[in-house]
Amino acid sequence: MLSRPVYESLPYLYFAAGYGLITFEPSFFASISGGLFFIVGSLVWNIRSHFRRSDNEYTRHNIDRHKILYNLKPFACFLFGILIITWIDNKIAAVFAFILCIFAGWILFMRINNRYTKKKKKRLRNNKKYYHS
Repeated sequence: MLSRPVYESLPYLYFAAGYGLITFEPSFFASISGGLFFIVGSLVWNIRSHFRRSDNEYTRHNIDRHKILYNLKPFACFLFGILIITWIDNKIAAVFAFILCIFAGWILFMRINNRYTKKKKKRLRNNKKYYHS
């Protein structure tokens, strides 16, 4: 069994390994390996995020049909941004890749914000009713 700090850091270690393989050794096989590390890290992150959600089932969107694509979208955007920066030597492509990475970070921020703050806000509102009555 892994210790808790190692277990919690595994998806980020996968991301770092994938990023390192793609950027520090720009070859075809290193990019494929780095992409696979990145995809595995995103799958582990999504599985943990799904089971740790604090919002209720009713407020979630009905995304069952394309759930895997929906969950992997920010990670795929970030991965493509890294690949574009690494493989294409063009300033316009670099700007596009940077925008793609910013977009991926924004999606992740919004998902984390929506998944983990809904119940806390509701719980705080309910507690205020009891204290002010």
